[in-house]
Amino acid sequence: MYLVNRNFRVSHRSTAFLMAVTALAYAIVFPATMATASMPAVAYSPLPVGLILPVTTDQSISLDQAHEGQPIEARIAQDVPIASHDKIPRKSSVTGSIVSIVKSADGSYVDLSLRFDKIEYHKQMISMVTSLRAVASYEAVRHAQIPLTGADTGTPTGWADTTQIGGDIRYGDGGQVRDLHRHVVGKGVFGGVLVHVRAAPDSDCEGPINGDDRLQAMWVFSSDACGVYDLPEVHITHSGRTAPIAVMTLRFEKASMKLDAATALLLRVVSPN
Repeated sequence: MYLVNRNFRVSHRSTAFLMAVTALAYAIVFPATMATASMPAVAYSPLPVGLILPVTTDQSISLDQAHEGQPIEARIAQDVPIASHDKIPRKSSVTGSIVSIVKSADGSYVDLSLRFDKIEYHKQMISMVTSLRAVASYEAVRHAQIPLTGADTGTPTGWADTTQIGGDIRYGDGGQVRDLHRHVVGKGVFGGVLVHVRAAPDSDCEGPINGDDRLQAMWVFSSDACGVYDLPEVHITHSGRTAPIAVMTLRFEKASMKLDAATALLLRVVSPN
């Protein structure tokens, strides 16, 4: 009986040893597969140059605590059409990092430089190159969603007429969107607008890129929205559209300030060259 039990133990140990050797060999031959099987692949960007991405920040960035390399995250605020039968869904994750924080020698301002370079949708992580067209406070966003004349009890919010950030009037879901000169620039849709992007006078915010004047998702922003809205003592000093490409810099006039969570940003895909 003792001999039988001993043979069982030897056989069990031999099997365990063989399994361990096999697992080690697999790890050596296929290390990347084992390490990244649960992670989405990073793919080259299929996003067209000029595409607008309306996002809201997920977290606050305090200037006195933030540091270079710190990850940042935002969420797509409205479904973004990218092809006739494809879209980037609302709430898709947009990620990036803090490039630098530079305080002036006299302490009169702080420059916060950011980069948003990845977006996750359709279970893939997509690399992209973006610039900053506009930024607005949460209060500005909330104000843009308040009906001009008030809605009747039970009326869906999206059906009401509202003023977009920048001055366009949105005449409810399915209705027209008109600019300050009453020109039709697009239409209201569930959760936002689809409009033709227009250049902003006396700015570097462009209109259509390479003749591509498709309707774009601008959420609560006007078709020519550009710059800073309802964020006193904050300025865009570099959009990232020119060198250094994709680095967007916000200047804060006080070192104690922060970029609040739920701040709205209009990003735009740019060429990496």
